[in-house]
Amino acid sequence: MNEKAVSVLEQYELKPLAIFKQRGNYGCNTTEGKYLLLEYDFSEEKLVSLFQVQEYLEQKGLKTERLVFNQEHHLISVGEDGFGYVLKRIYDVEECDIHNREHMKAAAKNLARFHKATYNMENAFDEEVRIYPGKNLLEAFQKHNKEIVNIRNYIEKRRNKNFFERYLQHIIEGYYRQGQETVTLLEQSTYQELYEESCERKQLIHGNYNHHALAFEKQQPVLVNLTKVYYGPQIHDVYDFLRKVLEKNAWKPNLGHEVISWYEAVNPLQDTEKDILKLLLSYPEKFWKIVNYYYNSNKAWYSDKNEEKLKSFQEQEELRWCFIHSL
Repeated sequence: MNEKAVSVLEQYELKPLAIFKQRGNYGCNTTEGKYLLLEYDFSEEKLVSLFQVQEYLEQKGLKTERLVFNQEHHLISVGEDGFGYVLKRIYDVEECDIHNREHMKAAAKNLARFHKATYNMENAFDEEVRIYPGKNLLEAFQKHNKEIVNIRNYIEKRRNKNFFERYLQHIIEGYYRQGQETVTLLEQSTYQELYEESCERKQLIHGNYNHHALAFEKQQPVLVNLTKVYYGPQIHDVYDFLRKVLEKNAWKPNLGHEVISWYEAVNPLQDTEKDILKLLLSYPEKFWKIVNYYYNSNKAWYSDKNEEKLKSFQEQEELRWCFIHSL
């Protein structure tokens, strides 16, 4: 973002006291609070929907960063440089620490409050709001399994394999079978029915809830980086959050059970949701991410990071399954 972008602030009813730079973006302090300017190249339709979601969440007691309309009542402002920008109200916050137990407790409870407030959104918004179904994880896992097969076939044909590829060739079949078994069990479960019912009910999910989606202002949770929301089963968010917490904390079973209990203290899960959560965790998603990244990267450059990530994942496998079996 260049300095010409700062002139965009003149399009808002603000009286900046000071301009600051934050991670490549410009913002300003005012008597009313703190604001940040961001480049944006998508449709305003999405922003209008997101604004209404933010407004709804705040009415339900969930604090979020807020989009701001300019003087022409648009959420996108065009700068002198020809780029589109959005302005959002931000707060002086402490970043959420995924290794901090109290932060994880607050994050789990905040997700539960989010879900409780958005369980049925059928009549919550006007016709302008455009929110669409999120991904169907059964279909996503089926696609991932096909990609694992493609990667397996690619490595088999590859000459002069490096250490990572030889190691991967040794273990990939086992993880493919693991993925296939999860898909079969999901097909036999109530997952598809739950997915369709959730979308019909317009049940809102965050879609990317992790430690980067939350911060704290004087110990009060604030939803940050809220850029998309979807309709779908809320157990998706629980799965995403729980998996990320456990991956970053060596799959400590006690912590996993605590996260679930903190969530359920606010919003109890149904037995069918718990069954599906167990199945979702059984899919080797971290393995797929590592090998898919390798497959789509430049093969001419050997990455030690891929090797480190794969070894780390393997080292945690026993603990991962110990936790899954304990559910």
